[in-house]
Amino acid sequence: MRISVRLEGPLAWLAGRAQITLDIEEKSRVLDALRALCKEEPRLSLIFDPDTGDPRTNFLILLNGKDIDVLGGLDAELGEGDELCIIPLMRI
Repeated sequence: MRISVRLEGPLAWLAGRAQITLDIEEKSRVLDALRALCKEEPRLSLIFDPDTGDPRTNFLILLNGKDIDVLGGLDAELGEGDELCIIPLMRI
């Protein structure tokens, strides 16, 4: 199954591109896609906390334009052609 990942702000700069296409297994979850993304582009591994192995909370993750928190969080199932968007948050 193929999905796209859109990177915003410094993540796009870090990856050297704003859009990445991933081939992932059927019935993959958001967390699976994030792990596949970091394998494809290791510089993006900063998305994960090295101590816990969990994604950091200072990124807004959208699935087809909706916050994943209202779709099941990291366990939200992905479908063919879905788009994940990762936006770094700055808290002040």
